[in-house]
Amino acid sequence: MNYWLALEPFRHARWELAILRVVLALLFWDIHTAWIGFWREPSRAVVQAFSPSLRLDNKYEAMPHPNGVGMFLDLTVLSDDKVERPLCAATGVSLILFVLGVPAAFSLALPVVFGLGVTTLINSQGAIGHNAQALHLVLLVMWLAGVWSQACRATGRPLPHGFTPGELGLDWARQALMAGYVVSGLTKLASTDGGWLSATRYFPLHVMKNNDMEFYDTLNPAALKLDWLPQVMMDHPNLCIFFFGLAIPLELFAFLGLRNRRIALLFGLGLLVFHQSVTELTHLAFLFHKLLLFFLFVSPQWWLVEGIKKITRRPQQPAAGT
Repeated sequence: MNYWLALEPFRHARWELAILRVVLALLFWDIHTAWIGFWREPSRAVVQAFSPSLRLDNKYEAMPHPNGVGMFLDLTVLSDDKVERPLCAATGVSLILFVLGVPAAFSLALPVVFGLGVTTLINSQGAIGHNAQALHLVLLVMWLAGVWSQACRATGRPLPHGFTPGELGLDWARQALMAGYVVSGLTKLASTDGGWLSATRYFPLHVMKNNDMEFYDTLNPAALKLDWLPQVMMDHPNLCIFFFGLAIPLELFAFLGLRNRRIALLFGLGLLVFHQSVTELTHLAFLFHKLLLFFLFVSPQWWLVEGIKKITRRPQQPAAGT
């Protein structure tokens, strides 16, 4: 059991920090370009990400349903091109500086303020989106970790576990991501008075609704290709209880994935499989959740390098006859 639950803080070599900074910067940049929507078409995604003429252009001149800080601040100024375009360009420069290693307290300050401001303005139109909720949370806590690192440096206090500022930012990012899953699990139980497992038998109705919405939005017959599955689920409700019941322990105990790289891999893969299953059933992609789990928890880049190290460290067998 100690193999899985031993507390072994994640250490990141410079090469891994560099890779993760690039990945996260590209994801943060999506807030203003929506390039990831073209992930099936790589060339188009690149054009979308780096062509100024294709960046998102907010046209909202009112906030009919104020959300979050929009209840206290008028954010419609962010739809003014004279404000939005310079801020977008400055955000791009800030993210480049983040990739180059400039402390997050400085390089992520504008992306946090502008990114949250823009998305709050969008969410104040009456329809709240949450696909990128995890991404914004990670962006916010990485900036806060950067601020904390600078404060500790100024006061001569060491960072926990001997972390570097970059490692602390990623540690807080992992904590925030898994905290979201724990809250999700608790919310499921609270909203159903503890009867989440029995309530899963109604999930096929949501599948049918999402399939129909996708079809009437796009007139794409592929949206109805799984219409047979909800009927199977309704005929066999225990299948829903078994399958979707597996998500509850994954979410409730997601914090265990913070203990070490081994159990992080286990929880990362488990949550990825669950997300992909929901995607196949409901057409809800949750790409940001999947990518964050992939790079921060599954961490294929680290396992690959560690595997190569172990292979190269093996003692050479003596040649026969020597």
